[in-house]
Amino acid sequence: MKGSLHFRFILLLVFITAFCSYAYELVLANVLSVLWGNVVQQYTVTTGIYIASMGTGAYFAPVRMNAKKVFIWIEVALAALAIVSPLVFVYSDVNLKSVSPAVCYGLITAIGFLSGMELPLLLRILESDSSSADKAEKALFVDYFGMFVAGLLFALFLNRQFGSLQVNLFLALANLALAWICGLLWGYQDKALRKFEIPLVSVVFLVVTWAVIQNLFIYEEQIARWIIVN
Repeated sequence: MKGSLHFRFILLLVFITAFCSYAYELVLANVLSVLWGNVVQQYTVTTGIYIASMGTGAYFAPVRMNAKKVFIWIEVALAALAIVSPLVFVYSDVNLKSVSPAVCYGLITAIGFLSGMELPLLLRILESDSSSADKAEKALFVDYFGMFVAGLLFALFLNRQFGSLQVNLFLALANLALAWICGLLWGYQDKALRKFEIPLVSVVFLVVTWAVIQNLFIYEEQIARWIIVN
């Protein structure tokens, strides 16, 4: 991939990961506000925990490892956590009330921690593009801009049109799609990715996408049933 094209592709990844990361934060806060009430408190606490977790993830990002391989699996892990988090939130609130806050905030911490690793890894990948000046500054601008767009779209369109649960599933599929696309593109230059990551991530992407499409309404109905019982 040529230098300028590679740089633009990384910036696109930065934008999408920032969008998904901030949207996850809003979805999780919204689910907790439905379960526990006190919207201001849930959004404030969730945002604080999420941002602190992102900072911790950025600090511990394994940039000395194969950044491309780690980034791909972080996207897969984020997708998995995103899909199960609303189910775990509601299930723990109904059946494990004494530890429900610890479970919910623990999941928020895990998602924030993984999200915090994304930008350092992408900047590490970007270092191979020596022709781009002030690339880190541009990546940071795109990162903040992606969060801004996510906030606007979630509040004005996504949550109203689809609801938090569907938005959450769309974000999870977006993370899986990123892992798959990155595996395909980077695999041409990295034999290790071709041998393991590309086939496995491709299978995971196809299976999860099919499962989400087939069980979307069951997923929403189960969560709604638990909330009503609660």
